[in-house]
Amino acid sequence: MNRLLTGVAALGLVLALGGTAAAQDEKFITIGTGGQTGVYFVVGQSICGLVNRGQAQHGIRCTAPSTGGSIANINAIREGSMDMGVAQSDWQFHAYNGTSQFEEQGPFEDLRAVFSVHGEPFNVIARADSGIETFTDLKGKRVNVGNP
Repeated sequence: MNRLLTGVAALGLVLALGGTAAAQDEKFITIGTGGQTGVYFVVGQSICGLVNRGQAQHGIRCTAPSTGGSIANINAIREGSMDMGVAQSDWQFHAYNGTSQFEEQGPFEDLRAVFSVHGEPFNVIARADSGIETFTDLKGKRVNVGNP
């Protein structure tokens, strides 16, 4: 992961939450990540590592537990059990607008993107003998885009 991006993100987090520290002013933040073998876990752990290094100066203690990923993180932020979380932009869009998995809960208009980690291309692939050449050819077909 790009150390500069991590440093900028951690600095932004500290500036957003911080001022000067005193023992009684210690703050705790939790960043939802993803599975322990994935990029989201590494991102959260790296940001918290940088934040915690400066804890004596700013009084912020950061934890980044493993979670179920994007949807779990967004739901935890909504219910207040996490302060921040790593999420794919499409799930952030659905949560903000109250669509897809978030239709029952309704729009989460207080949700904000703080920074982007990396671009995430999405490729649709099919077997050569499937007859699928365009997105239109997917109509009525079974498509798997992985776990949300």
